[in-house]
Amino acid sequence: MNQLFPTRPNQTALRVMVVDDDAFMLDYISAAFDELGTFDIVIESDSKRGLWLLQQTRPDLLVCDLAMPGMDGIEFLRLAASTEFRGGVILHSGMDLSVRVAAERLAKAHGLHVLGAFEKPLNRSALVAALGRLGNRQSIRRTQEYADRLSAEDMRDGLLADRVEIYFQPKVLLEQRQMVGVECLARWRHPTRGLLPPAAFIPLIEEYGLIDELTLLILRKGTAQLGRWLRDGYDFKIAVNVSMDNLNRLDLPEIFQAISTEAGVPPTHIVLEMTETRLMDNFLLSLEILTRLRLKGFHLSIDDFGTGFSTMENLKQLPFSELKIDRAFVDGASKDHAARMILESSVRLGKIFNLNLVAEGVETQEDWNLVASSGCDQVQGYFVAKPMKADDLIEWKNSWEKMQHPGVSSDRSFHAIHENKQAF
Repeated sequence: MNQLFPTRPNQTALRVMVVDDDAFMLDYISAAFDELGTFDIVIESDSKRGLWLLQQTRPDLLVCDLAMPGMDGIEFLRLAASTEFRGGVILHSGMDLSVRVAAERLAKAHGLHVLGAFEKPLNRSALVAALGRLGNRQSIRRTQEYADRLSAEDMRDGLLADRVEIYFQPKVLLEQRQMVGVECLARWRHPTRGLLPPAAFIPLIEEYGLIDELTLLILRKGTAQLGRWLRDGYDFKIAVNVSMDNLNRLDLPEIFQAISTEAGVPPTHIVLEMTETRLMDNFLLSLEILTRLRLKGFHLSIDDFGTGFSTMENLKQLPFSELKIDRAFVDGASKDHAARMILESSVRLGKIFNLNLVAEGVETQEDWNLVASSGCDQVQGYFVAKPMKADDLIEWKNSWEKMQHPGVSSDRSFHAIHENKQAF
């Protein structure tokens, strides 16, 4: 059975599609959304027809069961990803936790924006938490539209026209609550479509073979800005994401060093973040390049730690100085036993190798308290600050650090900043 969007859907409502072979669960989830606000809902009990509807309706949010006859949820998600679906995804299932965790990992590996994997029945608090990670309707729909329409020519022209803007997200020490670094995050300023988030262009940049150009552009812009901050008397590090596709040229350490020298920034002030899942694609080449980068003074960070398959081997053989724990094991981990166990074991592992430990995706006071008690060194996330323009960073830094003096309670100072930030 299915229920299509109304002929004239509410343009302010989120479009939701629910795929589940259980009629009771379809009614239950529909009622839960009705209680929460204004949604346009598609419900479908047949997963194969659901895939066709997904392509026709392009919902903002997909709620998907895992154990379904005909086409199970794992196959459905893989095929959904192949249609370049860019909405949020909520997984729910009566299967045990290990299956839900594996399904979430697979969905993320396919590039889907997974908001959570929950046990049936999907309760109201879980739904509210997932919706809080979704973002606003306009940004979701823009992202889907851009993914369908941006071409290789758009990408090349944009790089030549300097349409990449850098936003900076603070990283703060847990104990001293001092800002010690920022991550450089790219945004694409399209001439007619406005400011695009990374999901709208990074996968396409990689697909079109332009990731080297983008990485070098971000590094140049980030180091140039850091050079200005250093000359103004502010001392902190920047972090730049490096795709494993960049680690295919032996002269990369010299290129990065030349960029840092030109900006007047010591390599010791630059952290290069790379995703764990692809570190072993070409181990010998990666090992040489990464080791030479460390010899030149650059810091190396494993990003999205815990989502790969060679975790211990990577830490033992590759010269990393930082471990960045993936948000999947941070955000909401205080209420998720498995995520909390992975967080704590990752921290213990990082301490064995004497690595700086960064928890990303800290969204709530509960997340902050958990990573603090687990032994992390630094945090990053919207609970501290959203990504911001360079012109806003120093003002934020000064305001943040001023609010951390002993006369101000930590909860109140966090709350004041949290109230004023807006998700991008």
